[in-house]
Amino acid sequence: MRQQRPFMVWHSMIRMMLLLVCLGPAVSCKTSEDAHALATQMATTATHLSAYYQALAKVIENQARLERLQKATLSVPVDAQDLAQLQNVGYEIEKRAVAARSLAELAEAFNELNTSKAPADVSTAASNLGIELSKIQQLPNASAAPGVLENAGKTLTQYAQERDERNMAKSMDPTMAALSQMFSLERPAYDSINRTYIGLAQSLALDLVNHNQVDPGSLMQPALEPFGLSSRTPTAQVPSGLQDYAREEIKTKGQEEITAHEKASESMDHGLTELSKRVHQLSTDGRMPERGTPFTLSDVESWVKQIL
Repeated sequence: MRQQRPFMVWHSMIRMMLLLVCLGPAVSCKTSEDAHALATQMATTATHLSAYYQALAKVIENQARLERLQKATLSVPVDAQDLAQLQNVGYEIEKRAVAARSLAELAEAFNELNTSKAPADVSTAASNLGIELSKIQQLPNASAAPGVLENAGKTLTQYAQERDERNMAKSMDPTMAALSQMFSLERPAYDSINRTYIGLAQSLALDLVNHNQVDPGSLMQPALEPFGLSSRTPTAQVPSGLQDYAREEIKTKGQEEITAHEKASESMDHGLTELSKRVHQLSTDGRMPERGTPFTLSDVESWVKQIL
């Protein structure tokens, strides 16, 4: 029995070593899977955020056109100062769209952190993101953008040359938190921009209806389209009931547009908040319990398709 004990101890040590060897890659693999899932979620969210800002910039561009149309049709003077401010807001929104694209590029580079070229790519992407974030200024009549944005990206390059996913998550944690905070603070301004645009469009459309300058043929399309027919009702003979219907449609569609944008804003806000939480989880706990995507950005996609 005494001769068997050294063998048993040695056998137990071998088993323990084998267990550690087996567990080592498993833990590393777990971290990589978490980091991969986070990078994928970040890339998806950032891509949607960029599209959201691009659509919002288009809304601002359309509003500027409506201001000029209002002058041409109703002789309403265009306030040069208001137009300049509107243009400035458009520039700021475009900056946010560019920064969101840079975030998506950083996420893609982070996703390939273990490849030989990845550290350099991460460093470049982080530097680009930092540059774009530093350009962002406060929107007029909106809460100030978080001050951390000015320095965001500087810490991102600190761990870029290390293939350390948790440290990279740590360096991205304050940046994601700041981006999420900025969106939440500016969200009322985004909604106001869209409501103002829809309100002006409704006003002009209703005025055109009142002056009998709208072709109501599209309103009769649901009845004629199944049969391959189209309307040719002379403008001068538009029934008053059809004009009332046109006014009702303008108001209804306008409210639907406002609701669609507000849903998109809410969805985007929630997505950024959830992403920021997961970056923080990986940076502090070294793991991300939820790898799936519990939030949907379909409302963002739907609204963007209406605008772009």
